[in-house]
Amino acid sequence: MQIANRIFNRRSIRIIAKLGKRRDAVHRRMLQGASVRQKARAMHLKAASVSKEVEFLTLPKIKEMFKVLKMLAPVAFLLYACHSDRPPQQEGMIDKYAFGKVNQILVVADSSLWIGPVGDTFYYYFAGPYILTPQPESIFDITHFTPSQFFARSSRKEFRTIIMLADMSDPEAPTARMIRADIGDQKIEEIRKKGGCGVIVGKDKWARNQHIFYLFAFGEKALADCVATQFPAVAGRINKEDESIIEATAYQAGVNGKLQEEILDKFGIELRVPGDFKKAKYDGNLQAMWIRRDVRESHAGIIIHRLPYRSQQQLGKEGIKKIINTIGTLVSSWVVGSRMSVDDVNLPMFLETKTQDGHFTAVARGIWQMENDFKGGPFVCYVIHDEKNGDLVVVYGYVFAPAEEKRDLIQEVEYIVKSVKLVGKPSP
Repeated sequence: MQIANRIFNRRSIRIIAKLGKRRDAVHRRMLQGASVRQKARAMHLKAASVSKEVEFLTLPKIKEMFKVLKMLAPVAFLLYACHSDRPPQQEGMIDKYAFGKVNQILVVADSSLWIGPVGDTFYYYFAGPYILTPQPESIFDITHFTPSQFFARSSRKEFRTIIMLADMSDPEAPTARMIRADIGDQKIEEIRKKGGCGVIVGKDKWARNQHIFYLFAFGEKALADCVATQFPAVAGRINKEDESIIEATAYQAGVNGKLQEEILDKFGIELRVPGDFKKAKYDGNLQAMWIRRDVRESHAGIIIHRLPYRSQQQLGKEGIKKIINTIGTLVSSWVVGSRMSVDDVNLPMFLETKTQDGHFTAVARGIWQMENDFKGGPFVCYVIHDEKNGDLVVVYGYVFAPAEEKRDLIQEVEYIVKSVKLVGKPSP
């Protein structure tokens, strides 16, 4: 473990500059229109951020964050909701659609609140490291505006995902007044009596398909605690709302019906294959098929594999690593002797369990490497126990995109992977 920590720390130092650039951009936005005192405080926060980033990129911190992320899928959304999930103060007829990419959040908060402990806590959770990419990428991309900056341009009100963050103990604070106007005194008082941590989700206030999260408490410490405790629910809800965009992107070319039928025939599974995927290779002896989509210098690939189930060890880390390294022989580059395998030296492989289509499933995440070549990227692997037929069904997805950030790409690939359904025994 100590060796792994040292390896990871060295890697963290090399890549910290890239994550720092993203925080620099956030600080530049924070400084727009700020006072001299606020600028000085923000620059002090920026200088202190480097040491914090090195700390939270250590292996124990990554594992801690991964435990939090595991809560996102099954979490029950314990959110107070307005009538029909819509704020009462909707502004007239809405004829515009909200804009914004997946994983993007616009935060409205008072400047003094944002550059203090509350802003630090929010940034730690919502902009923490995404599990797993070769270079650090944040869970969400954060843009911050004060209320005056938010209303300075009408287009900002049309953002798809907005979080209003406020300390309600100061009734004259601009963001607190905004929340009070939308939610009403009665609802806010009810939340104060129940513990003082409020999360209310509103829809379509300024644009269609818009979601506004009102996140508030009474006192800065209480608000920081509220951000920490409500992160899994809020992040899970945002991810759920993003799925429609991920699906539209993944299947913009429709579906490849012919390839779906071939996969059903050979593996006894249904998998929604996008129309721009093609079959790259099939190995009958290995009983594995490699399909891929090429876009310029990058591509996404999926390997489908069926093998006999022999023991529970096959569903552990070493067992899944062995499976991935075996099917990785299907994928090679132009270099002779190259093959895909798990790289668990530079970053660890994480494992969780879930139920997929009613079947026990082990989900592995990590990074892959091309042996004897200089290529790599993130992967996600679903290993599903087919109890009826005594087999394991493996659906392994990966991304190779050297010139792009990979978070959104691997999320898209996983969306395809988790469409898998077991429907029977493959044809002989």
